Amino acid sequence: MLKKYSHHRNIATYYGAFIKKSPPGHDDQLWLVMEFCGAGSITDLVKNTKGNTLKEDWIAYISREILRGLAHLHAHHVIHRDIKGQNVLLTENAEVKLVDFGVSAQLDRTVGRRNTFIGTPYWMAPEVIACDENPDATYDYRVRCTQYHHTTIC
Repeated sequence: MLKKYSHHRNIATYYGAFIKKSPPGHDDQLWLVMEFCGAGSITDLVKNTKGNTLKEDWIAYISREILRGLAHLHAHHVIHRDIKGQNVLLTENAEVKLVDFGVSAQLDRTVGRRNTFIGTPYWMAPEVIACDENPDATYDYRVRCTQYHHTTIC
């Protein structure tokens, strides 16, 4: 799913995957090869900004780019389900990229929504916690949590 939908300016490009063999007694590791985002996450950006807050124009820019990435996914019936500051990366040219599709889901004609308790609890909408997930409402909540996180480190 990741390779199929990563061709968008706000989704980190996926190049491939491989298994890294571990010594006996340890589990092998799955490694993903993705676009390099050298400026780190927006959580890192906030932590390294004076006063631990971003200016309003940066919050607006990052939020717009997150929403563009989500709109692309939704157009292909994909829900991310774990939008948070650590899963939004920046390139060295300040391009905003969504990452970590480990709990994402593909919706189809028979499954129009997911009623599952999945994602990072701190960022979950009350509807998800109540197992009544509406992707539009929950994304609105998660994006707003991310916007709030831009303004202050919690």
